[in-house]
Amino acid sequence: MILSQIMPVFLFVAMGYAFKVFKRDISDSLIEFVIYFSLPALALVKIRELKFDDIVLNIILISYIAMTISAIISFLVAKILKLDRKTLVTFMVVSTFGNTSFVGFSYVESLYSSNELSYALVYDQIGSFVALLTIGMVLISWGANKEIKQSALQKIKMILTPPFVSILLALMLQGVEFPLYVENILKKLEMTLIPLVTIIVGMKLEIKGFKKYFKESMLVLLIKMVLSPILLFGISYLFWDMNQTWLKVTLLEASMPPMTMAVLFAIRAGLNKDLAINSLGLGILVSFVLVPLWNSLL
Repeated sequence: MILSQIMPVFLFVAMGYAFKVFKRDISDSLIEFVIYFSLPALALVKIRELKFDDIVLNIILISYIAMTISAIISFLVAKILKLDRKTLVTFMVVSTFGNTSFVGFSYVESLYSSNELSYALVYDQIGSFVALLTIGMVLISWGANKEIKQSALQKIKMILTPPFVSILLALMLQGVEFPLYVENILKKLEMTLIPLVTIIVGMKLEIKGFKKYFKESMLVLLIKMVLSPILLFGISYLFWDMNQTWLKVTLLEASMPPMTMAVLFAIRAGLNKDLAINSLGLGILVSFVLVPLWNSLL
């Protein structure tokens, strides 16, 4: 059952990687399409139907608890390994921020349904993405030994992405019915999300360089995809009903491999490129085993 559910994810990732190898990498263009069309359409369709209640607030709370746990563990492990500053910060960044969009959406849709993507979208945009653009950027700048010279307007522009703006708009339009033709257009755009983000993941794979920083990369995945989810599971068991679907989806999102955008930011800042890319690529491959395992346990 689990194999049949994740098989589409595996096939789309393989298609993306094969296209990059035999043709070219068009992931940047696909990412632009997803950010400007697919994700906003998803927000306007799903978030508009979602009640902004304790569930949404709990999803946001759990996302920040998960990132805090990963950040603390990764910092302690990096100190034990005596990593230099750039490698230490890279280690923390890829251990803390999960691929809750491109990889997460694919798994949530495959293991649950498109209806649960609204929970994943809240976790990703209000949790992971906002944290990356605020706390994450401060951490990356410290690791690169650079001052943050962005104006307040530039910072606001970074946060106000089309998906984030669409979430805010969808929250304001809750209960509002769009004309049928608008609904149909949004739903057709929404349907492009999962195939595209999964193909993008395949194009981001860099299998040839996996042997570089292999030990450190595996430790990143141990923290991000095993230790942190275990601790988060224990905390959730004490405060929430584990049978609720929204919680299962949220905990599944917390078990995702390192985030593509966090890796890109780390590379642009001049941090440890090999560790960042390898953690991203290995994480995608490991997710084919660990994510379904976590889901079966949930």
